[in-house]
Formats: sequence, structure tokens, C-alpha cells
Amino acid sequence: MNPKFHLQILSLQGLVFDDLVESVYLTSEEGEFELLAFHHPLVATLIEGEIKIAGYSSVPIRLGVVSFRENRCYMIVEVDPNFKEMKESWDI
Repeated sequence: MNPKFHLQILSLQGLVFDDLVESVYLTSEEGEFELLAFHHPLVATLIEGEIKIAGYSSVPIRLGVVSFRENRCYMIVEVDPNFKEMKESWDI
């Protein structure tokens, strides 16, 4: 079993995602990068693209910020308004 970390994604409309995950791919101005469990602490801005969560559907975003520390990852994002999948169950 691969190690996991806590991922929480928030938008101005509410909670988008909250679960333990193995990895997440993100896009910043410097390019794409992957976060894995016990990643070195970081804070970064996110540009338009997708949050690709291992084992889950991708979340298209317009922009956001990410913080990773002590095996916890938090994101505040603007979700693409055309994204409809699971919107009702995520309450955004």
C-alpha cells in the first residue's frame, strides 16, 4: 500500500474535495508537478488547468494556491464554472 496524505480543496462556493490520496498533479507557472506523501513543505500559485487526483476525477480550475506541510495539502481554487460533474454532491 502506498503512503497517503490528506488533501482538502476549497473554493469560494464551498468544499470541493476532502480525502486521503496517494498523489496529485498540479500546474503552476513553472510547469506541472506532482505531490506525494511527505513532500517537502511548499506554497505555490496554480494557473488554469486541472487538479489530477490519483483515483478520482480531475477538477478543472481557473487559478488557485496550494500549501503542503506536515503531510497535509490545502488548496483554495476557483473551479471552472463549466465543470458540472459531482457538483451537486460537492455542494459548490
